[in-house]
Amino acid sequence: MTPKQFLDLVEIRVVIPSVAPLLVGLVYSQWQYSRLNWLNAALLIIATVSVHLAVNTFNRYEDNKRQKANDFLREQAAGEVITDKQVLHVAMWLALIAVVAGITVALLTDYVTWIIGILSFVIGYLYSAGPKPITNTPFGEIVSGITMGYFIFVAQVYVNTSMRPTVSVLFQWFIVSFPLVIFIAEIMFANNIADHDEDESNNRHTLVHYMGIASAKRMYVFFAILAFVELLIATIVGWLPITTYAMIALLPIVLKNAKDFVDRPIKRETFILAIKNLVVVMLGMTVVIMAGIWL
Repeated sequence: MTPKQFLDLVEIRVVIPSVAPLLVGLVYSQWQYSRLNWLNAALLIIATVSVHLAVNTFNRYEDNKRQKANDFLREQAAGEVITDKQVLHVAMWLALIAVVAGITVALLTDYVTWIIGILSFVIGYLYSAGPKPITNTPFGEIVSGITMGYFIFVAQVYVNTSMRPTVSVLFQWFIVSFPLVIFIAEIMFANNIADHDEDESNNRHTLVHYMGIASAKRMYVFFAILAFVELLIATIVGWLPITTYAMIALLPIVLKNAKDFVDRPIKRETFILAIKNLVVVMLGMTVVIMAGIWL
């Protein structure tokens, strides 16, 4: 297996959904609580990124057994073909790295990290495996958004601050991370919109199947706008620094990307716009929260 094949196999290009809540959670911990623990943060980053890549790889392994058409599953370079056994081995090694890093950071903290880690692993497995993977149901978007956008954010803030996760604290963290939840879910949503015809032929009944392609496109744009409205509300109530108002300047960029995608939802050409929107929001939130630290 060549390095290019490995990077394509683990889908390194879509690792941003793991990095976004980690980065925003890190700067939020400093702004809100003035606490950072670099060792815990580094271990969590390794564990989170590794488990994301492992899930991506295992998802490909399972899809190759289940679906009728999977041209994208077997990239070739210099005549070399990736076997199912190789794919499974890569997934297992990545999972092992995630387990070691995750257990280490859990031992350095307490039971809350254990709960988040175990729950994330279970959801990660159910997302791709089993008789009815979540990715093949209408719940894929909400599960991916909450698990990655919210759970990872909560884990990052907790391992840095050790704040007691009371109901009010967890609600505040959910409101702060909500834009990440939306734009991570929108990556899954964009994928399902672009793959609608292929999914229908493979009997994958995603949210787009139940909504219809026209309604799905309208909802895709609507939720992009909702994320920015929610950011303004979180700033008004004081859960984000006043510098977050500057995020409104990014709305035209996000809307243009969203509209360009729904106008031409082609996987190889415009799907990247969904990832770009998450990058724009991730970097924007990171910068405005960092600016708030210095006020």
